[in-house]
Amino acid sequence: MQLSSADQNSTIVRSRTSLRLTRAALQTVYALSEHLGTTLAERLFTSPRLYRRPDREREVLVRAREQIVEVTLRAPRWRGERIPVATWRWGTGPAVLLVHGWEGRGSQLGAFVEPLLAAHMSVIAFDAPGHGNSPERCLYLTDVADCIADVAASADAPLHGIIAHSYGAVAALLAHPRANVSAPRNVAIAPNVIVDDTLGRFARRLGLDDHDRAALEQRLVMQTGVGVDALELDRLAARRDDALLVIHDRDDREVPPDHAARLAATWPDASLVETSGLGHRRILRDPAVISAVVEFVRTGVPLPASDLVREVDRQLGDAPL
Repeated sequence: MQLSSADQNSTIVRSRTSLRLTRAALQTVYALSEHLGTTLAERLFTSPRLYRRPDREREVLVRAREQIVEVTLRAPRWRGERIPVATWRWGTGPAVLLVHGWEGRGSQLGAFVEPLLAAHMSVIAFDAPGHGNSPERCLYLTDVADCIADVAASADAPLHGIIAHSYGAVAALLAHPRANVSAPRNVAIAPNVIVDDTLGRFARRLGLDDHDRAALEQRLVMQTGVGVDALELDRLAARRDDALLVIHDRDDREVPPDHAARLAATWPDASLVETSGLGHRRILRDPAVISAVVEFVRTGVPLPASDLVREVDRQLGDAPL
């Protein structure tokens, strides 16, 4: 369903009003107590809003095998607490893991499912804590990395591919040093991977000064056990030897395109594709993007026996007598 111009303007006004009210409330709390202000800023930074799953995504999930995976949250904040995470699986064959972004859902990447199945792969998706069908709570980057690790471990075989969107891309990067999660074929779509920039944009939106931002950063380090320096792209991507395809839209208003450019420049075997007019989320449903991603990921996937026989027959038929 398309929003009319009036509906879009109304949504923008509500969003701006909400931001002004949030900034005012946060500054009031900081005036009362710096500790309470930092606590509230952390809560705002780690609390995703829950959105209704559209009908097109529900239709994709109907065809899946739903499972619950118990994920161990390894950050100091949770002390090894286990949480049930909703997962879905389609098909058989080499597995491709779909990783959604902040305030997204596993089914948000549902347009990739049928094309991947047609390319003889299986697909796994999950809802991170506080998203979709998984229990709602505050969420740290390390929690998503832990979900990726445990969902991948629950698969029958090593992953062949990982397709990650936005915030999910940096979580997938972190899952490699954190739990040795990797795949021969990796895709990052509209990747939100420069953590220092993400923190900076959040601080500016809420009017935090340098001191308050530093306090928030320190709180996040304490809760997750991971320093911001450990999340730099040079640490996460510079020594990867798998293949990576990065796709970003020039008109993305949520994540600056330089995140994609930096990631592609840092990862040794990476290629960058830029699109226009798709923004941050419609890019996940664009036929040309889906085709490019599937063509990239299917590399190395063997043909089923029936297709192989047909291909041999075709080659023999084309061969000169």
